[in-house]
Amino acid sequence: MSYQRVSQPCRNFNILGSTTVQDPRDRREKVVLSNFAAGATGNLILVDPESGQGESLPLPGDEGAWAVLNWQNERLLVGTCPRFGYLHSLDLRTRTWAEPLRDEHETYIWNLCQGSDGLIYGGTYPGCVLLRYDPAAHRLENLGRMSDNPDNLYSRMVYAIPGHILVTCGMAEMHLALWEIATGKVRRFGRPGAQVRAITDRFLCTESEGELAFYHLENLAPMAGDASLLPAESPPPYGGTRHRIPLADGRIFAVRGQEYYVMAPGEVRPQLRPIPTPRPPTRIMTLVADEQGRLWGSSSFGQTIFCYNPTSGETWNSQVVCDQGGEVYGMAWRNGRLFLSAYAGGDHVVYDPGRPWNQVDNENPRTLPREPAGPEPLLIRPEARSVIGPDGHFWTGWMARYGVYGGGLTRVDTATLAVTAWVDPVPGQAVVGLAADERFLYFTTGGEGNGLPPKTEPFHFVVWDPQGEIVWQHTFPAGRRPREVAAAGGRVWVAVDRELWGFDPARWAWEAVYPRAAACHHLLATPDGQRLLIFDEEGLWSLDVASGAQRQVSQLPGPVRAATFTPDGTLYFAHGPALYRLRPAL
Repeated sequence: MSYQRVSQPCRNFNILGSTTVQDPRDRREKVVLSNFAAGATGNLILVDPESGQGESLPLPGDEGAWAVLNWQNERLLVGTCPRFGYLHSLDLRTRTWAEPLRDEHETYIWNLCQGSDGLIYGGTYPGCVLLRYDPAAHRLENLGRMSDNPDNLYSRMVYAIPGHILVTCGMAEMHLALWEIATGKVRRFGRPGAQVRAITDRFLCTESEGELAFYHLENLAPMAGDASLLPAESPPPYGGTRHRIPLADGRIFAVRGQEYYVMAPGEVRPQLRPIPTPRPPTRIMTLVADEQGRLWGSSSFGQTIFCYNPTSGETWNSQVVCDQGGEVYGMAWRNGRLFLSAYAGGDHVVYDPGRPWNQVDNENPRTLPREPAGPEPLLIRPEARSVIGPDGHFWTGWMARYGVYGGGLTRVDTATLAVTAWVDPVPGQAVVGLAADERFLYFTTGGEGNGLPPKTEPFHFVVWDPQGEIVWQHTFPAGRRPREVAAAGGRVWVAVDRELWGFDPARWAWEAVYPRAAACHHLLATPDGQRLLIFDEEGLWSLDVASGAQRQVSQLPGPVRAATFTPDGTLYFAHGPALYRLRPAL
């Protein structure tokens, strides 16, 4: 069988960085937005806040950038992510890019600042190093690690203070590091766990465990101070506001998801306007189909969803589904409503497509109250995505918050919308795969941690009763990596490295282990439950669940981690920003 490329239906913005420039071409003030295009090449968007017009400038490489710095209204310096960690330099007058620079070991540059020596500094992932860029020589240097904790992977933010660069290090152990420009020496600074709260022209303020500490900016000597010294912060007119940028005339330019607003002093609720360039195609994260045969999916960064009608070819792309940044991992339909689970706030969202869209007021889609309640979410990344359980409710498997190993399960009651959470059902391990049949839920665990190096220890396959308890558990030998899970034909199938394990829940026993030539990326049961589709590095395979016979169905355009069937039995799958169809029905 052969597949057919049908559309690029997923399109959105994800603005990570911003600054302002006085454009040397027309001497007008422009706002610069750095857009991350997941699975594609990112771009800069220059917006004229007066006219509302926009200009899009593709980056020379990488998917996008957190770091954007205006250098003397002559150049824009851009530090990219997530694959290469380029340092790009754009000549604003000619709109031309210099040759990209990079450190081969770093994949993220988080932000850039100009030191008191006139040079440009940036922090990175995964080496937790400090980079230095010389604009005159167009040269990039690695100045070494900023943390003495080997498990810290992030030099997440850098700040310029006289004679020094202050660096935030994490995520295994949060601390500040102070790098001295004159000597190149680095030392820890401030209290344990301290983070930068504010830097003014007079002082530096840090915060640790709710306590503030103040330092004179010139010599970093401690000084007396309290919260009254901090700059006043007025709440934004809209939740989910990012990049509040002061303009020269006193107005504020701000971004909210796919839109922006310009707020004059004293204005209460400024008009939201679409970002004035076309949304680029972006990588599809998740796919599901509704009863009408329409395909629904999410972008792998940017917190939006889309709908594609295979009959008409019509596509709809949403605004952001919740105020937190990140992306939707889990999607499932129940009683005409679409239930969602999202990183990075650990959010559950419910959307009724039959009602008007009003996310601004949290009406539709609606973000549900977090459980367990608290100032910070305990579970933030729905790594195992979501399923409708045997109880008819919406279940999700999670990874713990940054700097913590662990995970959990949540259930959203699809009638009352009440949320229940089970944190660390397997202590210290993330839930990485999730499936359900008519009796139980099934999940696998792993050693991944947000902002942490993965750990190697014995991981697990768990049978979970929807009442909230483990009823059976298997421990794999250390070094084995269970991942994807699917239920088909009265069996449960688990991808373990380059093997497929079959579990019989009627006998509480493993039935068979099938060696495979390549690791599995995704598992999907056919609608009749008699076959299991296996997406791997070499193509699409079909396994007969009764006999165990496998056959290759098709080649694939690349790795596939999102696929679904429409009610007529047509298989759709995604690779990058593209949606594909496979006919005839399997």
